[in-house]
Amino acid sequence: MRIFSKLMLVIAAMGASLPAQTSAPAATAATNAAEENTTFKARAEETVLDVVVRDKKGRLVKDLKESDFTVTDNGQTRPIKGFRIVEGTEAISSSGGRMQLDPLRQLRLITLVFQGGDQNAKKLSRDAALELIKGELAQNVYISVMAIDHKLQALQPFTNDRALLRKAIARATASVNDYTADTIQVRKDLEQMLGPAQGGDTSLTGQANAATTAAATATGPGAANASGASAAMAQLMLTILKNAQSDESQDWSRASVFPLLDLVKEQYRLPGRKTILYFSGGFPITQDTEDPFKQIVSIANRANVSFYAIDVNGLTTWSTAGNANSALADAGAASMSHVTSSSNSVSTWDAKGADAAMDAGKSDTQLTLKMLAEETGGALIANTNDFRTPIRKVTEDVQSYYEITYDPQIQKYDGAFRKVTVKTDVADLRVQSRAGYFALPPNVTQGAVLASYEVPLLQALDTQPLKTDFAFQSAAMHFRSANGGTCEVVVDIPVGGLTFEENKQAGYFDGKLAYVAVVKDADGQVVKKLRQEVPLRVTPDKIAAYKASSHFIYNEAINLNPGRYTLETAVLDMESQKMSAKKASFIVPAPSDALAMSSVAMIRNTKAKDAGTKADDPMLMAGKVVMPMVNPVLKKSDYDALSFYLTIYPDKKNFQTPTMIMVFSKDGQTLGKANAPALGDPDAEGRIQYVANAPAAALPAGNWEIHFITQQGKETADESVAFTLE
Repeated sequence: MRIFSKLMLVIAAMGASLPAQTSAPAATAATNAAEENTTFKARAEETVLDVVVRDKKGRLVKDLKESDFTVTDNGQTRPIKGFRIVEGTEAISSSGGRMQLDPLRQLRLITLVFQGGDQNAKKLSRDAALELIKGELAQNVYISVMAIDHKLQALQPFTNDRALLRKAIARATASVNDYTADTIQVRKDLEQMLGPAQGGDTSLTGQANAATTAAATATGPGAANASGASAAMAQLMLTILKNAQSDESQDWSRASVFPLLDLVKEQYRLPGRKTILYFSGGFPITQDTEDPFKQIVSIANRANVSFYAIDVNGLTTWSTAGNANSALADAGAASMSHVTSSSNSVSTWDAKGADAAMDAGKSDTQLTLKMLAEETGGALIANTNDFRTPIRKVTEDVQSYYEITYDPQIQKYDGAFRKVTVKTDVADLRVQSRAGYFALPPNVTQGAVLASYEVPLLQALDTQPLKTDFAFQSAAMHFRSANGGTCEVVVDIPVGGLTFEENKQAGYFDGKLAYVAVVKDADGQVVKKLRQEVPLRVTPDKIAAYKASSHFIYNEAINLNPGRYTLETAVLDMESQKMSAKKASFIVPAPSDALAMSSVAMIRNTKAKDAGTKADDPMLMAGKVVMPMVNPVLKKSDYDALSFYLTIYPDKKNFQTPTMIMVFSKDGQTLGKANAPALGDPDAEGRIQYVANAPAAALPAGNWEIHFITQQGKETADESVAFTLE
């Protein structure tokens, strides 16, 4: 008890100020993580490939047989289960029999997407697009016109009215680059056409039935043409536009990748061959957009969408790889600056330096267009000022192709990319088909945007017992907000448990982790998903200290309705493929005017707020953002003081001043209690943000738990925090 008496005296003398950042080991904070609601059920599936074959002179080849083709999936030859030649509105079987195609089930959807460019580029784009609609369109060919100006905009829904298409193409290739008013009008027309009953059954039969009903009851603009097919296409277009609203960005890469992703991830809803003509000068791929770009390719291939990328730069005297060379030089300079730093702390720049070097290799804008086209079974049209001949070939590709079906025989949905190749033994022929897809369970490939690393992590959360290959912590800390309940999700990963591989040539140790944190409600439904892939890089002289004391910390505030939830977290060491997972329940309290407290967070360190800090962040206090740690194991020698952050919500109708006591327990035995210093006055929001400090030297080693009990007259509220001292 002598030790505890000293402790009470020190606590009473310490104020409620934020701790200095230098008193704790270095920590790494993360940027925003993406989210997606997901469930998993594996089932057998078949893959359909549209294959275009041309001879060495570029002429279509239409007389090949099933036996002339070989399909490999992930390096394994797969037997062909279905084969036919599609010619316009007819399908020709391997035996030569002809069948008229159902127009609703065998649509040819073509989307013209225009992005940026100078006046010359716009003229080239306009001439190419007009060439596409020069002749009469086949009965089942429908074309829409869209534009990208930091987000996806609609100028013309799917139609085969060439007059409307010419008008929209002229609009898209004019000098104006603001299409907001066009999109608003298109959405209004679509909503009037479809009526109030949107969504519902998304199966093919359900969409067809809904389309028929919509056609029979349509009263808005375009009602006269609201056939089952046009209504279904209108529903598809409207869903695309709604998804596009959330993906605005100022960044060049994001402003290209995410609108394209919005465009492809709804295309699965209608059958048939779908083609996107993308008129663009190209764009770079960054670390932030690499996974979404891969998803464009994967989802397009699953949804039967082919990109034809038209480089509107035409003939140029400069190289599209120039940006890549410049970026690589900048990355090298930045990396050298951080490697030579004498600071013992490890900041987010260690991860960003690795990102910059990887980004540099993806800055060739024309190469991006080539990848997008060729990996989805399309083609790149570039380095020419005459697009007429290539566009005529696109028209041929849309109307005439081989349709091949096979079973991929996926044994494990591990999220890995499965390369698909289609070959023919006939000499001097060029086969144009899809490059592959991610091995994602069938029910998450339709419209889903999953990074490849997510699949094993999500599957690990469904595996019993949960894997525990290395230590990490996660928690959901509850706070009160103006909108109800706010939770701070925290993922705390000691890097000492991760694997680092030495790159002697580059002079670094490299590691990489990935995590997924899923919040489920009481019914087991996913209400929030956070994810990130994080590269880690450190020089040999710092590797020992880095692994001994550094943590990767991610924390984000999310709003939740009152109720019981489960936080499920999985972490992957990507170098060793080791994995750990945790599940824990938590409660978001119902709104109340009574005295209440937030969760108690141990403070690892703090950082100054920046432009990305939200004003309502519950961890923001006095211009500093608290970086929390969860159930930590701490070395006494690393800390002068242990600091705890919490928020008190006084009862506004109770005029008595709140007070607080701390009850200390070690190894399950209560040692005593101490009165906390004065809590101070509530702020403008009626809360009291408070930091309690305890001297590490006064606490003996062991497993500790501290209860914080707040009293306001007869009302009480309490929370606790646990940690281990070594």
